[in-house]
Amino acid sequence: METTKLANRDSKMKFNCKEISISDEEFGCTVSFSEKKDTDTTQTDIKIDEIIASTGQYILLQRTYPEDEFESDYYYMETSNSDKSGELKDFSIDLYRGQFLMTYDNELFEININPNDQEFGDLKKALEKLTNNRGQLIVHD
Repeated sequence: METTKLANRDSKMKFNCKEISISDEEFGCTVSFSEKKDTDTTQTDIKIDEIIASTGQYILLQRTYPEDEFESDYYYMETSNSDKSGELKDFSIDLYRGQFLMTYDNELFEININPNDQEFGDLKKALEKLTNNRGQLIVHD
């Protein structure tokens, strides 16, 4: 049992991000990091395994706002590895100009990023909303 815990702690997802997507709307905030740029998958002659291969590695972080006062915010994480997807609790993020590091459930997610100044500012704001009392965010300017 202890060996499994140590093995899990050393688990890592690592990739170079080609596209950062930020959405902050009425019902939620979403940030995603993708290894590949979004491609047109509306072609009818594309095979399903080609679509899956075209997405590459990715991480999506989402905070959904409640629809009424009886509900609470919901935090979710999705990755290209479905075993690492689910409700997001107790996580830490270190954001550098060239790197996004996240530790969650004894896993390290290491993403190399290259945002311009505007994208970096937008990313900081979005991550502040996403971590809201659920996780820790440290920004290294």
